[in-house]
Amino acid sequence: MDLYLKDKTILVTGGSKGIGFACAKILAMEGAQVLISSRSEENLKSAAGEIIKITGTEPGIFPADVSINKHIQDLKVWVMENYGKLDGLVINAGGPPAGHPLTKDDEEWEKAFKTNFLSGVRLTREFIPLMQKNRFGRIVAITSTGMKQPIPNLVLSNANRLGLSGYLKTVSLDVAKDNVLINIVMPGAVNTGRLQSLMTKVAQERGRAYEEVMADSLSKIPAGRISEPEELGTFITFLLSGRNTYITGQAIAVDGGIISTTL
Repeated sequence: MDLYLKDKTILVTGGSKGIGFACAKILAMEGAQVLISSRSEENLKSAAGEIIKITGTEPGIFPADVSINKHIQDLKVWVMENYGKLDGLVINAGGPPAGHPLTKDDEEWEKAFKTNFLSGVRLTREFIPLMQKNRFGRIVAITSTGMKQPIPNLVLSNANRLGLSGYLKTVSLDVAKDNVLINIVMPGAVNTGRLQSLMTKVAQERGRAYEEVMADSLSKIPAGRISEPEELGTFITFLLSGRNTYITGQAIAVDGGIISTTL
């Protein structure tokens, strides 16, 4: 199926590793002009090299920390000077640290707020007008199932991602008429360094083997396994594509069935 991506320019933040990299890779495979950004220029160059090997096309790279407004402003200038437009945006930032909810101080809350909430506000504020001008835009924010079913010890993530969902839903109501569609994807357990780090911490705190903790987690997933980043990337690619013409304002779980509520 042609996803109508061959003339589209799409920016993936947090695009050098994990789910972001999987999105960038699959978008490039489908013919999009992919732009990737993350804090590490070294990681970006490595990711770009992998995408070139797989697709034969070179993604644009721009180092930026999306928790810093100046970096987002510079990112927009770079996009406009080099590509002249933006058709799609993946809002993706690393998850904040785990810990008991009552132990988090103001500094930790402010850092998570800037990284996981305010970055999404700033990115959409800067790039949506470009999409409205061309009457085409697709935005996908990668959050977590924790915004719908809070995950123990991940209060910084649970709270800020839920706030971002409320913001993006509100914006989606205003821009749908301009053919700008905004959706949220809520991953469950995904085979990334982030998951491995969290599981290692849990194992240490409980004095148990990593394998036992992982087995407990798997037992709660109806699908019986964790997902691979490419499974998320494939679905997100569809939402970003010209084939998605009517899905907007939705928060969609890709979680192997782990969210228990039907609402």
